[in-house]
Amino acid sequence: MAETAELVDRVSKALGVPREEVVRKGVEEFLQSQLKACLAEIYELRLRYDVKCSKELEEKIRRGLIHEHPSWEDLIVLENLEERTERIKRELDTLRS
Repeated sequence: MAETAELVDRVSKALGVPREEVVRKGVEEFLQSQLKACLAEIYELRLRYDVKCSKELEEKIRRGLIHEHPSWEDLIVLENLEERTERIKRELDTLRS
């Protein structure tokens, strides 16, 4: 942790930017990169099953339009990614307000 604090201090001084701004912008960039990664995975899964959301994928599985394996596992992954995306968006909104 001390190394991180020293890094933030060093960058803050080198760039002439307040320490808090360095941390805030760093967290914002991290969240944006996480959001981008989640959205890319979501896009891939939605494209694979030709669905718009996890609920639609679940319905296709239940109706037998898609084989259960590995789609059930992918459904769990998609649901988790959709939830993570919403958490990240909330954090970004909070950070920006």
